[in-house]
Amino acid sequence: MSTITKSQSQQPTTKSVAQIDEANRAKLQRMLQCYPADRQVKYLHLQAEIDVLIQQLQALKKQPKK
Repeated sequence: MSTITKSQSQQPTTKSVAQIDEANRAKLQRMLQCYPADRQVKYLHLQAEIDVLIQQLQALKKQPKK
């Protein structure tokens, strides 16, 4: 029985990184093909708006209470 050390288990091989990258690219390509461009734009706009609101909320939480 072989034992895998901590450094071996945390270090991905070049092949596995390339496979993961290719899989992510394929998923993105499929997603982009599923939705019309106008819906993609609307989704990205909403995502950006959510990001801004989260940043504003975090800033409010950091303000000292009155």
